[in-house]
Amino acid sequence: MIRLTPECSPKLLEEPCVYNRATDELYVLNRQAFDFIEGCGSGRERPAGSEDAAFVDYCLEEGILEPARSARQRGIIAGRAPVPSLRYLLVHITDRCNLVCRHCFGGAAGKRELSLSRFERLVDEFVGLQGLRLMISGGEPLLHSQFAAINEIVDGKDLRTVLMTNGMLLTRDVVRRLRFQEVQVSLDGMRDAHDCLRGAGAFDRAVAALGLLADAGVQVSVATMVHSRNLDDFDALARMLAGLGVREWSIDMPSPAGRLAAGSDLLVDPAGGGPLLARSYGGAVHEPSPGYACGAHLMAVMADGGVARCGFYAAKPVGTIEDGLAACWERIDRVRLKQLSCDCEFLEDCRGGCRFRAGGYTHAGGPDPCQCYRYGVRTGGPGKRRGKRAEFGIRPDAATDPGGVR
Repeated sequence: MIRLTPECSPKLLEEPCVYNRATDELYVLNRQAFDFIEGCGSGRERPAGSEDAAFVDYCLEEGILEPARSARQRGIIAGRAPVPSLRYLLVHITDRCNLVCRHCFGGAAGKRELSLSRFERLVDEFVGLQGLRLMISGGEPLLHSQFAAINEIVDGKDLRTVLMTNGMLLTRDVVRRLRFQEVQVSLDGMRDAHDCLRGAGAFDRAVAALGLLADAGVQVSVATMVHSRNLDDFDALARMLAGLGVREWSIDMPSPAGRLAAGSDLLVDPAGGGPLLARSYGGAVHEPSPGYACGAHLMAVMADGGVARCGFYAAKPVGTIEDGLAACWERIDRVRLKQLSCDCEFLEDCRGGCRFRAGGYTHAGGPDPCQCYRYGVRTGGPGKRRGKRAEFGIRPDAATDPGGVR
C-alpha cells in the first residue's frame, strides 16, 4: 500500500496542486494526478500499470507518498480556493514589542493582541480557503500573553507555520517547545550595524538564538533590512549564515514608513542598496497567478483584528476578522501588471516590486526602483526604459517533472 505523507495535502488552487508543508514545495498537477493523490489520503493499493508506477516512484522520491502497511483514516479538507488564491496569511498577533527598532514600519509599540478565539477562527478559515503558509509576527509575537496556547493551536494544522521574531526571547526551553515548521530571525548586519538599529546586545542574542534553533533541528531563515550602516557587512553575513545552516535569507529595503516616515540617515539610495537584494537565497518558488503585481496571494491581519493587503496598509483595512477572511479577500484591490508603467524583461520576475515602496519613490503605478537596480535595469525615476540583464543570478524556470507534475 501507499498513502499521502502527513506533511502533504492536496490543494485546489488556480490549478490542482499538492503541497508539502515540511519543505514548502508546491507541485502543480494535472487533474488525473490530483485525483490519484487525493485518493491516497488514507491509503490505497499501489497501481500496477507502468505509467502509474513511474508517477508513484516520483512521488515516493519527493516525499509526497510513503509506503504503508495498512490504511489510516485521514480527513482532507476539500474545497476550491478563490482566484487569485489566498496562499499566505501574515498575522500580527500582538503589537507589544521588547525593542525600539529605528527602522520599524509599525511605529510605536502598543498593548493590543488577538484573542485566542479570534486567532483560532481565522486559522481554521485560512485552512478552508486552501492556504499554504501562516506567518506569525508582531510586534514581538513571543510577548503575546497566551503565546503558549497559540503555539499549540498551530501544531498539526494543514499549513506551513512560520514564526517571525527578533530572537531576543528564544531560550533553549522556548525553542524546545516550539511547534512551528520554520523560525525567521531578524538580523540586520553584523554586530555594530544590527545593534545600531535594535540596541546594544541585540546582535549577540539573535545569533545565539539562531544557534539554538539550528541545534534543535528547526528550519531557520533570516530577514535582513538594507540600511546605511550594513552595506559592507553582506560578505561576512553570508559566511556566518552558511555556517549556521540558514535555509533562506530574505533581504529587503526599508520603506519610508513608521519610524522612517520623516526620513533618516539609515535610508539607502536604491542604486546603492538595490543590487544587494539579489543576494537573497532559498525559499521555495510558488508560481504566482500570471498577470498580477506583488501581493497577489498575501493578506495581513493586524493585532486589533483589522485585515489589510499587507502590514504597510494597516491604516487602510478592508474589514475585520469578524467579516471573515473570504469576504476581506474579495475586497482587496489587487494590482495587475498591465496597470503598471513598468516595461522591462524582468517584470514577470519582480512583479513590479513593492507597491507601497514604489508609491514612495515614484507613484502608485510606477516602478519600484529598488527592484529595478536589483535586476540591473537602468532607471531614471518615474519614467520607464528597457533594461539589460546583469549577473544577478536570475533563477531559470523550473523543469518539467514526470507524471503530470510541474
